[in-house]
Amino acid sequence: MDEAEKEKIRAILTAAAAAPSGSNSQPWRFVVRGRTIEFHYLPERDHPILNYEESGTLIALGAAIQNAELEARAQGYTPQITYRESGSCVAVMELEVGGRIDDASQSLREAILKRHSNRKAYKDIALSPESKSALVDSAISGDSALAFSLIEDREVMQVIARALTTMEETALGNKTLHEFFFSEILWSADENRAGKQGLYIKTLELPPPAQAMFRLLKHWGFARVLAKIGFPKMVAQTNAKQNASASAFGVITVGKTSRTAYLEVGKIMERIWLSATAHELSMQIVTGVTFLARSLQSSEITTLFNLQERERIAAAHAIIKKSVDDTREPILIFRIGTGNSPTEVSYRRPPEILFN
Repeated sequence: MDEAEKEKIRAILTAAAAAPSGSNSQPWRFVVRGRTIEFHYLPERDHPILNYEESGTLIALGAAIQNAELEARAQGYTPQITYRESGSCVAVMELEVGGRIDDASQSLREAILKRHSNRKAYKDIALSPESKSALVDSAISGDSALAFSLIEDREVMQVIARALTTMEETALGNKTLHEFFFSEILWSADENRAGKQGLYIKTLELPPPAQAMFRLLKHWGFARVLAKIGFPKMVAQTNAKQNASASAFGVITVGKTSRTAYLEVGKIMERIWLSATAHELSMQIVTGVTFLARSLQSSEITTLFNLQERERIAAAHAIIKKSVDDTREPILIFRIGTGNSPTEVSYRRPPEILFN
């Protein structure tokens, strides 16, 4: 392979590595063999408490594969994807020379490096028919087991928003979740710009007083005292109002979970997010409680929570399922709307590429 073709593949994998991942874990490694790219996943980078069936890791890889497909077409290739059902390699992309990118896909491709989480409050503006149509079209998949819904009914959104913030309520009152969450907070701009795993404090969009409170809350002794006087519930109620300020909630559901299904969820999620970005809309994943609810199917995870916490999580999950589709499993939930630009964004490390 000559250097010019290597540069094209680096461009493809730089786009792949711009995909979103939980706490910016970037759980991937890329192996290149000629014009074949292997996508390897690294589930150990994601915390098992929110990674049941390695779903978070696989969804992130699906988003990375989607970005790589878009960039491959822009680089003059036709990508052919084959999924692997076992082993660390989750997918193989064969690059056939001769391909082009259409206008719709080019619009998504141009949004790859502009796409970021925006945790600010959104404006009370309904989605335009054009934006709504673009979001729905971007979610079309050849996998009939997956479905995408846009929820715009304000009353339903408020119910879902409060159920979703069961995550925050539990995290601030449970020692294990508290330690996990605060261990992943990045406090300095240097750590963030280096692409370190974690959530940079400024991306949380907390007002200055709340940022100061966060530095105290990272100490479990302080958080435990506040939990006794109902502070976690107060935070959850406040966050629920902010989440409900969106124009809509987007929900991706599956009929049956599997490794391939999670990868496809990631691809759909990324196309929706890129479409939202292209239409100057903001988006934020708010699906922690659904991940947590699935994790409680593991006996090891269940023991980390008391009965009241388990019942609260199960009730929130049931409310979300009833609000969306009782017969299917909600895998990803995100809020979409019009918001001011985020204060800060998370940076990525250069992709880890092994040329063989």
